[in-house]
Amino acid sequence: MTSLRVLATLLLAIATTNSFASALSKGNPLPTLEITERGELTMQGDEFAFIPWNSDTTRDTVHVIQYFGATLGDRDVFKPFTDMLQAELAPGTVHVSTVLNLDAAVWGTTGFVVSELKKNKQQHPAATMVLDADGDGVDTWALGEAGTGLIIMDKSGTVQYFSLGSPDEKDLATTLELIKTLSGS
Repeated sequence: MTSLRVLATLLLAIATTNSFASALSKGNPLPTLEITERGELTMQGDEFAFIPWNSDTTRDTVHVIQYFGATLGDRDVFKPFTDMLQAELAPGTVHVSTVLNLDAAVWGTTGFVVSELKKNKQQHPAATMVLDADGDGVDTWALGEAGTGLIIMDKSGTVQYFSLGSPDEKDLATTLELIKTLSGS
């Protein structure tokens, strides 16, 4: 009887993992991530505040979500991709949401992370910048041990591209063409 329970548990885990992984594949809606602790950094003049954030809030535009740890090691993981977007696309072509996993930050660095996020918000006021205080996105989107993910969704919120890390040179060109096609650019 015990081996039957172990087998049933194993099959359930595999089925859950496979169905969850398929939710992050092309053609499926993105599983909703709600962040209520910290959340989206907003800016009014020189004042900053955090408000709850939900991954479903950006519709009717091509939406790119980059999720990574709030660490120095992860901070440039998507830099080649975001640099390419800035160089190749007109402002407003795509909406970029950057979600930082604050749970991955080194103890005692939260103030530094928030300060850097504020600087980035001043430089890119139209971008959405989010602090995931508990690292919920890693589990919700099954981002694995590295805890990074790049998601491109069409205007209806359907996943059109997903990668657990930074796109390589070939993928950069492919993702740019995908975004141009989705946005009609």
